Amino acid sequence: MKKHALSISYVILLTLCMPLACLYMWLLTVLPVSWEAVNEWADTLPKWLFYMFVLLLPVGVYWLTVLVLGILNIARSFNAYKSGDAVGCVNGMLIHKYGLVVFFVVNFIVLVGIYLLVTLGLVMGTRGIFLVLAPFFLPWLVAAVGFTVFTTWLAIIPGAFYGIQVIRFTYREKKTSAGAAVWHGVLQFIFLADVLDAMYLAVKKWGRGKKSSIVIAVLYTAGLSGIIWMIIKIAAL
Repeated sequence: MKKHALSISYVILLTLCMPLACLYMWLLTVLPVSWEAVNEWADTLPKWLFYMFVLLLPVGVYWLTVLVLGILNIARSFNAYKSGDAVGCVNGMLIHKYGLVVFFVVNFIVLVGIYLLVTLGLVMGTRGIFLVLAPFFLPWLVAAVGFTVFTTWLAIIPGAFYGIQVIRFTYREKKTSAGAAVWHGVLQFIFLADVLDAMYLAVKKWGRGKKSSIVIAVLYTAGLSGIIWMIIKIAAL
C-alpha cells in the first residue's frame, strides 16, 4: 500500500471530483456568511479580484494537487522501471486504469447532462430562436466540448506512463514484438482502449490482476452499455 500511495491518492482525489464540486456549490449557498460584511472587507480590493480569489481558490488548490500527484506518479513509474520493479509497474498501471473507471463514467454522464441541459434550456428559453442563432453558437459549443474532452484526457496520462513501463518490461522480457509494443503504447493514451489494453497486458502477459479484471470487465461493460443507451436516447430526442 505504501508503495502505491501516490497512485491510490491520485485515483481517490479524481474520483471525488464531482462529489467535492457538489459539496462546494452547496456550501456556497448554505454557509451563514454575512455578505454585507464581506463586501465591506472587499472594498480594499477590486471586487472582481476579491470574488475570483474567494470562489476559485479551493478549485485551484484541488486541481494543483491533482497536477502535482500526476507528475509524481509519472516520476514514480520511471523510478520503478529503473529499479526493475515490473510487478510494481503492473500494479500501478492497474490502480490507475481500473481505479479511474468510476471517475470517467460519472464524469461523462454529468458533462453530457450539463451540455444537454444548456442546449435544450437555450432552445426552450428562447422558444426556438436559439436554433436560428445556432451557427453562431455552434463553434463555441464545439470548442467547449473539445476543451472538456482534452482536460479529461489529461487524467489518463499518469496511468499511461505506468502502462508504458509495463510495455518496456514486456518487450525487454521478449514477451512481445517491437511493433506490438508500439501499438500497446498508442492504446495506453486512448480513451476506453487503454483499460482493455491494460487488462490484456496484466492478465495475458504478466498473469496478474485476474480477479480485479473480471470485476472491472463487468463494470466496464455495464458503464459502456449505459453510455451507448444514453447516446441513443439523446439522438432520438
